[in-house]
Formats: sequence, structure tokens, C-alpha cells
Amino acid sequence: MFLGAIRRPDKAAAHRQLKTHLAIMGAVIAAIRVTPIILHLLTKEKEELRLEL
Repeated sequence: MFLGAIRRPDKAAAHRQLKTHLAIMGAVIAAIRVTPIILHLLTKEKEELRLEL
């Protein structure tokens, strides 16, 4: 209940958890970046990707 009762994890466990979270975040970012390219290739259109504003 009190902040004094919260124990900090050891540095090795914190480092493992940080590496895991960074790997997950990197995978999510890579999936978001690659999805439009894959969808464009699957449509097999010869047009360029254009955004007209």
C-alpha cells in the first residue's frame, strides 16, 4: 500500500524486460511500416502510390 513496500527489480531482470519490450515495439513499428507496401504489391496495380490533397 505504501511506496516503501514497492521493491525495485534487480538490474538483470529489468534489462531483460526492457529488451523484450523494445523487441515487441520494434516488431509493431515494422508491421505498421510494411503493411501499406504489402497491400500495394497485392493489388498488382501499376500506378504509383499518390496522395492528392
